[in-house]
Amino acid sequence: MGRTVHGRGETLQEALDAAIRDLLDTDDIEVRLEGEQVDGWSGAARIDLEVAAATELGDEVEDEVGDEVGDEVEEADDEEAAVEASEEDERPSEAPLVTAEDLDEEADAAADFLEGLLDAMDLPGDLRIKLHEDHAELEVIDIGSGALIGRRGQTLDAIQELVRCSLQRQFQRRARVKIDAEGYRARRLEKLREKADEAIDAVLDSGEPERLEPMDVFERKAIHQMVAEVDGLASRSQGREPARRVIIEQE
Repeated sequence: MGRTVHGRGETLQEALDAAIRDLLDTDDIEVRLEGEQVDGWSGAARIDLEVAAATELGDEVEDEVGDEVGDEVEEADDEEAAVEASEEDERPSEAPLVTAEDLDEEADAAADFLEGLLDAMDLPGDLRIKLHEDHAELEVIDIGSGALIGRRGQTLDAIQELVRCSLQRQFQRRARVKIDAEGYRARRLEKLREKADEAIDAVLDSGEPERLEPMDVFERKAIHQMVAEVDGLASRSQGREPARRVIIEQE
């Protein structure tokens, strides 16, 4: 997920303030920038910002990629353990990790969020809610445009992250709600399954591991489930969001 904003001002501080306000779409924010030449800086400046949403749940630290970390992590140095926990959360499980009541509760809250977003953007659209065993899916339909999808799904990914953070703040637990618009994620998942099928055949033929393209946590879980049904093959996740991907290899 990424977004580029441009801030202009007579000083570096003013330009940074403008960019942050544009990024967060709010005027109720104060940014303090300190360092040599900051106050006296003038002219054009380019600032590259890496922005990541984070939610602190007591001492629990979630995997920074929003990858549904299942174990409690008390220090940033325990990142390796967090990644291992997130991989376990992606793999098929026999029992659901959340209750139907939890999913229904999160789906209603996510629906309220999306309805407010549609109103703010003055967009038409209806919501379709589906409850699965381990997550809820909300799809915005009848929009009449790709306004909520964006180039290569970037806008939709941003909305997904906003919903995830909103739900985690509200319920103080990991959110398991997937956001779709006009069937985009369903179409993308079908293409990913086709590529995974090709990769599975390649590994069976050559014995060499195959790396798939970056995917979100729901997509990776679906691919892990596919691979789990093939004798002699295993899969694992590698990398960090937004470049986290599935590796298919021999057991």
